[in-house]
Amino acid sequence: MSSVYRLLRAIQVASFANRLVYYMRRLPWIGSRVPESLYARPGWKRAASWAAIVLELLWAVANKLIYVGLCVVLPALWMREAGHAADPLPSALAILLPLSFFTACLWNARVLEPKRDKFVAVKLMRIPGELYMKATLTYRYVVFFLSFLIALAVLLPFVGGSMLGGALLALSITMWRLAAEYGHLLLFERTGIVLIKKNGLIWASILVGLALAYGPPLLGLAPDLRLPALPAALLAALIALLGAAAVWRLARYPRYREAVEAATRRDDPLLDLGRMMAEAKKADVAVKQDDLGEPGPDRGGSASGSSGYAYLNALFFSRHRRLVRRPLLVRLAIVAGAGAAGCAVLAVLRPQPGSWDPASLAVYLPFGLYLLSVGERICRALFYNCDMPLMRYAFYRAAAPKHFRLRLVRLAAMNLLTGAAAAAALTAAAAVAGAALPLEELLLLWALVLSLALLFSVHHLALYYLLQPYSTELDAKNPLFHFVNMALSAGCWLVLLLRPELPALAAGSALLLALYAAAALGLVSRLGARTFRIK
Repeated sequence: MSSVYRLLRAIQVASFANRLVYYMRRLPWIGSRVPESLYARPGWKRAASWAAIVLELLWAVANKLIYVGLCVVLPALWMREAGHAADPLPSALAILLPLSFFTACLWNARVLEPKRDKFVAVKLMRIPGELYMKATLTYRYVVFFLSFLIALAVLLPFVGGSMLGGALLALSITMWRLAAEYGHLLLFERTGIVLIKKNGLIWASILVGLALAYGPPLLGLAPDLRLPALPAALLAALIALLGAAAVWRLARYPRYREAVEAATRRDDPLLDLGRMMAEAKKADVAVKQDDLGEPGPDRGGSASGSSGYAYLNALFFSRHRRLVRRPLLVRLAIVAGAGAAGCAVLAVLRPQPGSWDPASLAVYLPFGLYLLSVGERICRALFYNCDMPLMRYAFYRAAAPKHFRLRLVRLAAMNLLTGAAAAAALTAAAAVAGAALPLEELLLLWALVLSLALLFSVHHLALYYLLQPYSTELDAKNPLFHFVNMALSAGCWLVLLLRPELPALAAGSALLLALYAAAALGLVSRLGARTFRIK
């Protein structure tokens, strides 16, 4: 089993490494120093596959620590401090059990999960489907148990649990999930239904699970799920027997070939999914008749008084205004809905003055505003509806710095509007909660939100011009594009971990904005003509 999994990981790493070499060879300055013979050198790819396995193991542990810490332990401790529960352990169990025993069993099953790696291994590399499934399921649940064991043994004592209780809970969750995997196979065998692909049902289960997990503890109705030692051990043994029976059935399941065939047929990157994803991405940013403004002297908007690339840019945003505004309106609706819900909860809970400070939410703003940015959506719309045919012409690529600056103004205005809505929602929540927010703190909060909105505008547009990740099918295949996005996401998570004070966070975001904007403008001016091209 281990040799099969190492082979699967080596295939994934080699495919990624070849793509990385391909894009690195096209970078200015660096590309000429990357030899083409690097494709054929297996030694570094073999070392990279081992490194990938080690990193995957470390990430599995970190992932469970983040899940248990942020989603279970911290909310339980907050509920005790807010007066919703005297003991955090019942709240933690009431949160963990619906999420791990109900919701995750539906959306996070692996046995029928459509994956490109499964297609490559079974269809292209001719690895038997039974061998593939047994190797991946064995590795998955051994790592799953060990990572959950570490996370629960480390974090459960913070809410009054024991390390032994954490070990029993990790074993119970693992064996229950194995039983759920077999349940997915049985459902497919009897009905032909791949449950994980029923998006409506999956999202409904996620919402129900979240309501069951957090609703009762917030209302002070969380059941006390703690059991004495003997009943807890008996229940864990019963679940372990159920899981062991599922493992026995999974090891002797005779129809893995049909299950793998169903999954790979659904996610075939060369047939169904490739075509489906390409069409979905194009439909997402394609122009419909209702998206176009009527031509005429009174409908040209800001385009009527401009010329050159300013005219082209203004004409695009005027003629495609519904296509451009739709993602912005969706994000404004999300911010307004979240703000209204937060104000309603604060009005009902009526926290004590000084017990809640809106400035404490500042560390969540970088990640939240990164998700709310319309930058990537607008860049894809620009590529598909404007730039894709024009990138073939040298004069258009040479003018990249000009239309970069014009588009940056438009994109920044849209993200600033979303940021202002988020800052207004926080201000309203502070007013409803009766929190005393000094004027200096309020100004810093608004400055932080607006500087982050500008930063993410520069980020998305700069990556579009400097790395141009999109192909004619709107696939972002450039690994460097994903690396830079991951680096920025990691920075947002780092803010959550370090939890800097509001003045330091506002000053840091303003400084990063200034440096990033200056670097982006300089690099686009120097390299834009070479990097802003069709793939």
